Amino acid sequence: MKTVLEFINVTAGYHGVPVLRELDLAISEGQMVGILGPNGAGKTTLLRCITSLCTPMAGTVRVFDNDSRQLSSSMRARLIAVVPQELETPVSFTVQEIVTIGRTASLNRLSPPSSRDVQAVERAMVYTDVADMKHRPFTELSGGEKQRTMVAMALAQEPRMILMDEATSHLDMNHCLEIMQIVERLNAEHGVTVIMVSHDLNLTAEFCKRVVLLDKGKVAADGTPSDVLTENILSNVYSCSVRVQKNSTNGSVCVLPAPRLAPAHSGRGITVHVIAGGGCGEEIMRRLNLADYTVTAGVLNAGDSDAETARALGISAVLEKPFSPVSKEALARAMPMVDSAEVIIICAVPFGTGNVQNLELAEHALSGGKRVLLIDGINKRDYTVNRDATARALILSQKGAAVFTNIADLLRALPAKS
Repeated sequence: MKTVLEFINVTAGYHGVPVLRELDLAISEGQMVGILGPNGAGKTTLLRCITSLCTPMAGTVRVFDNDSRQLSSSMRARLIAVVPQELETPVSFTVQEIVTIGRTASLNRLSPPSSRDVQAVERAMVYTDVADMKHRPFTELSGGEKQRTMVAMALAQEPRMILMDEATSHLDMNHCLEIMQIVERLNAEHGVTVIMVSHDLNLTAEFCKRVVLLDKGKVAADGTPSDVLTENILSNVYSCSVRVQKNSTNGSVCVLPAPRLAPAHSGRGITVHVIAGGGCGEEIMRRLNLADYTVTAGVLNAGDSDAETARALGISAVLEKPFSPVSKEALARAMPMVDSAEVIIICAVPFGTGNVQNLELAEHALSGGKRVLLIDGINKRDYTVNRDATARALILSQKGAAVFTNIADLLRALPAKS
């Protein structure tokens, strides 16, 4: 099949901060593709790159064999239609007037709509079942009626590609399915390529034969719903436990949140010491705090984002001066915290010569019979001259430290009070 959209090593973001990072992605004509991922993964930025609302810092976005930056606005309007979450109108347009906006690229400013324009508008309204409300003000419609009208506007445009940006997020179950069935028909009967950004994993699995899962601006998985929406992949990307089942009616993938690992106050009375730095411990400290564990942290540099998180959550932390290496005095102050903790967690810390000494805390804990949990991949974050952090991590594992890969694994490994 012909490729109609291609991201070639694209890095893009805002104010010099990348959101998409060296992204490669190709979509063929006639595909209906779901774009999934947690908040901040880059889903909306991807759509904005297609429409040139966001210019890549590096790389190229090709749309129908054209560099997206070189497409004129009129040509882009003929090729691509966007169905947003919602549409704000400065005046009270009627449904018919809203749908007619979809013909803007074809209209002659000095002439009324042609018979072809009128036919396209009428056909779009009939197709989306809004023809009987064409004289009603758009602002008076229900959420489902507004979404059907926006789909009609996109259809009247007669595009070759439709982009849906959380287009069903505010709709109830009935209207959500109605919109998706309309789009599915457009895709099947007219060969319109559909790219759908959504947070609804089950809806995407139901209607899209291909799913692209983004995480931190990169493609974490790409394939059929059953290939992408697995418990292991989703747990890693969303940092929570899920259960994946097959819909008994049609065999589609169904994702369910796993039952809570323990009651709301499962961590009450249990102390955990967190070795973090550089922001890698923020989410772990937050989740431990919510589960009512007593958390201590350090050694951290004052001003570090993990130190600020600890301060905001009321977590006791041993601090070193900003940008200073961990001193023996600071380690000595952290040792009592380790002795008081039942579990020591080593987060995804980038280790260098200034903070590798923190691993002495974990070594001390193991020698005292404490439980140590170490996140996987320390060798990828080892910036010490002699790979000291990797060597120490190997010794920790040999002495009994357990390795975890994501927060869901971590929470399962922690002790809990019933």
